[in-house]
Amino acid sequence: MRKILGSTLPVVVAVALALGAVVATGFIVGRVRHSEDAAWCRKVTPTVLTLKGQPQPIPPDQLASARAGCVSERRGQRGAFGAVWKTGGEEMAACGVDWGRFQQLSDTDPAGAATTVVAPYGITAPLDAGSRSDQQRFISACLAKKRTH
Repeated sequence: MRKILGSTLPVVVAVALALGAVVATGFIVGRVRHSEDAAWCRKVTPTVLTLKGQPQPIPPDQLASARAGCVSERRGQRGAFGAVWKTGGEEMAACGVDWGRFQQLSDTDPAGAATTVVAPYGITAPLDAGSRSDQQRFISACLAKKRTH
């Protein structure tokens, strides 16, 4: 019995250490990626909207809410402690940003700038920025386009 324990103990310890190293690395990389998500969302969330040709700053509470939603959505598109993208997660994050741009532009310039966001995805029918089904249609077209490039 003692001989069996003596020969298997080093293997068990080595496997445990290797597993611990993988988990620790995943956790650390996940924390770093989460901080990168917050920085990315600060960069892509508009701070100014143009209404009737006049730039209007977004109120701080709405800006904070938009950024928090962006970070939450982006983190939901990652797996394994947030260290790696889920399948299609990175593309989904990019499509989510484009949908957000469309929503903002559709309020101020639906026939102009909002159309330029939709055009690359081959969507010709009008979209309602508040419709969940139109959002899904946009995301599906966006993902299909991103997968072919």
